[in-house]
Amino acid sequence: MTDADHTNPIRVLHYFAFPGGGIGRYVHELLTRMVGQPGLDIELACIPSYHYLKEATYPVWPGLREITHPVPILRRIRFAINLVVNPLRAIRRARQTGAQIIHLSTIPHATFALWSRALRRSGIKLVATAHDVRRSQGLIWHSYEIEQLKRLYRTCQALFVHSEYQKQDLVDFAGVPAERVHVVPHGPSYHGPPSGSKEELRRRYGIPLDKQVALFFGDIRPDKNLDLFLRAMVPFKERLFLVVAGRAKGGILVSQLQSLAEEIGLHHSANIKWVTEYIPNEEVPNLFAMADWLALPYSSSFTSQSGVLNIAVAHGLPVLASALPAFREVIERCSIGLTVVPDNLDELKSAIGEMLRLETPVARHGFELAASLFSWERNVAATRSVYGELVGRPPSDSALSLKSFISPQVR
Repeated sequence: MTDADHTNPIRVLHYFAFPGGGIGRYVHELLTRMVGQPGLDIELACIPSYHYLKEATYPVWPGLREITHPVPILRRIRFAINLVVNPLRAIRRARQTGAQIIHLSTIPHATFALWSRALRRSGIKLVATAHDVRRSQGLIWHSYEIEQLKRLYRTCQALFVHSEYQKQDLVDFAGVPAERVHVVPHGPSYHGPPSGSKEELRRRYGIPLDKQVALFFGDIRPDKNLDLFLRAMVPFKERLFLVVAGRAKGGILVSQLQSLAEEIGLHHSANIKWVTEYIPNEEVPNLFAMADWLALPYSSSFTSQSGVLNIAVAHGLPVLASALPAFREVIERCSIGLTVVPDNLDELKSAIGEMLRLETPVARHGFELAASLFSWERNVAATRSVYGELVGRPPSDSALSLKSFISPQVR
């Protein structure tokens, strides 16, 4: 590193305009590790209700306008208005602090036409992390919003995704040059040690000690196929118990899923425990410690990386997942579980049976390999390298090459 790196660091304003969720956790984990990087000056622009505001060790500017409100109609109005206001506030903050780059972790594409001119006038470079490359639903006018999303992607000087599949999908979808798209790991998400042994935790939660326990964790959405998993586990209900932990999203009603479970012979307390509420961070290690494996039976329409998978990697919990490209790159390469054809009831039944037959489905070294190959440190080094190239400071010879972070496609 040169003296100029110390006196003139690369200044980056990260943008996250939601309270939390999986992407919020990702931002927090990444910036926690990025803050100490030499020659790099970062700040997070966020809303006042950002979940990690008090524990952040990185500079935070909570100057974006709040999007939450207890009254639904007022929450929708706030959200719509601030899709315009908050990008403009971030651009103004970047100009005030001398930031050369704005890094979007939430992408306000629907209003891009209304704030893109201010961005062009500022001369600030734009990059984005596309956790979900496409949008299946629109806020008001889906086709218009998709065109704005493509425009935003094409405006970005660099884009980050979490798998080779997502990279190719982004190139095909938006027509951006492949060299602008960089694959970075979604690092393991460790939530701390559990508060007891597996047996103690199962007794505390009222979970059987004599059955295998599968965990379905995270937001319950249509594309996550919980209903399909319920049907698939019916033949194994004497040997398998399911814990469902998370809140319903995307129009799903938990009561309908619970009714389905009862109709097909899966009874509350005998076969399933429903924890359909917000799960505090301190409870996450307990859920992963008392389970035998994690169920990710997601639909083929799910194209993102999964934050839940990264919790499983960190906590050493084997995985049964749909054979989606982003999942396969981790699970099959590191042998940390089984993958199954998505959206297929018979295939899912067969895979559940195989998980039940395996006494020790995954060796510990598989998780160690996954934690190494897909680490936060590799993400930080790769991201910092891209920042340097954008502002005319290519990485030194001692810096790791971006190519070393890109995992080969699983064939």
